[in-house]
Amino acid sequence: MVVGSVTLSRVTNRPEPEQHLITIPAGTAMRLSLGRDVDIIPTDLDFRLRDQLTVINEDSTAHQIGPFRIPAGARLDTRFAEAATLEGFCSLHSSGRITINIGGT
Repeated sequence: MVVGSVTLSRVTNRPEPEQHLITIPAGTAMRLSLGRDVDIIPTDLDFRLRDQLTVINEDSTAHQIGPFRIPAGARLDTRFAEAATLEGFCSLHSSGRITINIGGT
């Protein structure tokens, strides 16, 4: 299957999709409630079509990253199929905002 993907990418001149992993460590919500900055993700995230995002929430509290809600102790896996710019709430930033850019190939 991987060989087919590499071959298809070469034929269509599209870059291979990337896998992006974000881990939210235990204690993140507590540090945020104490007014501390946590440096987990930037306020602007950039992805290409077909990229995969995995978020692992090791914290005891649910977190929100734009349209994605990740319950405590849970994992989110998503693949981006459409170009878009998503703006929304982010529980990991003191500003409470995040922008997710999903570009073309």
